[in-house]
Amino acid sequence: MTPIGLAAVLVGLVWVGYGSVWLLRNRSYRVTQAHHFLADLIGFPVEWAQNVWGRNGVPYAFLFPNLLLFGLFTFLPLLLNFYVSFTSGNSISLFSRPWVGTDNYQQLFDCDTVFEPRSCHASGFNFWTGMFNTFKFVLVAVPVLCIASLVTALVVNLTVRGRGFWRALFFYPVMLSPVVIANIWQWVLHRKGVLNATLGDAHGVVNSFAGIAGIDILASVMVGILLLITAERTWRGGGVKFTTDDSAEAEPSLPWASLFAGLVVLVTWWASPLAALGIGPVDASGAATGQLFGFDIGLCLALALGLLLLWQIADRRSLARPLVAICFALSMIALVLIQFDAVFDLGRFRPVNWLVTPKTGWPFFWLVFVYTWHHMGFYMLILLAGLQAIPRDLYEAAEMDAATPFRTFSRITFPLLMPTFTVVLVLSLIKAFQVFDEVYTLTGGGPGRETFMVVQYIFETAFTTSRNYGMAAAGSVIMAVFIAVFTLGQLWLTRRNSGI
Repeated sequence: MTPIGLAAVLVGLVWVGYGSVWLLRNRSYRVTQAHHFLADLIGFPVEWAQNVWGRNGVPYAFLFPNLLLFGLFTFLPLLLNFYVSFTSGNSISLFSRPWVGTDNYQQLFDCDTVFEPRSCHASGFNFWTGMFNTFKFVLVAVPVLCIASLVTALVVNLTVRGRGFWRALFFYPVMLSPVVIANIWQWVLHRKGVLNATLGDAHGVVNSFAGIAGIDILASVMVGILLLITAERTWRGGGVKFTTDDSAEAEPSLPWASLFAGLVVLVTWWASPLAALGIGPVDASGAATGQLFGFDIGLCLALALGLLLLWQIADRRSLARPLVAICFALSMIALVLIQFDAVFDLGRFRPVNWLVTPKTGWPFFWLVFVYTWHHMGFYMLILLAGLQAIPRDLYEAAEMDAATPFRTFSRITFPLLMPTFTVVLVLSLIKAFQVFDEVYTLTGGGPGRETFMVVQYIFETAFTTSRNYGMAAAGSVIMAVFIAVFTLGQLWLTRRNSGI
């Protein structure tokens, strides 16, 4: 008999033997009450715990085995890791590792300034490069992931056809292994992958149309038609506002306004109107750049105008319709300034190395995209549970008061969802700091060190290069401190703002 089987038999004998004696000493049973005796014997541990620790102590008695497992497999390894960070050598035996004190931490902080990893010792260079890349990833991926999860939860919470199918579809990537996810997207983003093949086919189609109509004329007409359609749909709207004289007036449409504002910003970005008009600093060739402090002034103004338009429409302000007309007029003027043959380089299509081309930002972009696509469903499910816990009568009251969807969301949905959203923020923050699988499989930390994360540094230091467990343990302790500080700060801010 195996030790586990022997332990199970002993536990069963103690349960039945001691339980029978304890029940017979404290109660009297008749022969016809044998089934009552068996039921009491099954529930004997709970009754015995209540008798020993009292009713208030029973929950702690049942939590004790779980806490024991946590202490054995979580808290004890944390303490051992902290001890290992003060030792050196490549032995896994604690008693065979020489004590070096704070030498490992001193090597990691051996820098002129930690904000410039190139000024650090070799170990410090890799560690702080990974830390700053991780900070950058957290600051970008966490907001994107939380907003995408919130929007998805709001959509799948609506009464739409196939709602269960869409919920399952968004949740499906969560059930896949991170390595499988990364391999799938590596196949898509490879130089000869699906994305480049699709772009190559689309490039050929555009070239064919350009050869017939000329790219300037074709692109200008197509973009102008899109601007006209979206502006007209925005103006006509879909909601109905009843005025005091019992007449009805259609409100501008917020979904169409979002698409229209996006087109306005895109056209302004392509046109760079201030540079075309000779406004702004000049470059080495003497041409105006239309930029200030590295930012395109025209693009920033277009973004501000688009956001103002969306706010006016969402809050049903009086400037909504005039802003639609102004944005349409300005976008048509910008459309005239665009040289589409320069915007669309219609030469021979060259496949892009999305994951290995340095200093383009594409490897980091696709890493954030794949990470969000993979984990969004899990946080969507948490937020969906929070949305369904909000009482429906609040929305009915808001509908009776003719509240706009934007005001309903800002005054009812989001405040009541804030406790759940806080949980999502904390969980996503901790998970983003620990990102490793997708990065290691998708980019390997490259190109160069652009996507090299701190967990990859810990893994390589401990298991693939020098097998310096002490240095890896020191890096993990520092990372744990940063995670704790970020998490506590985030909890304090969110609870302060939400009043929980």
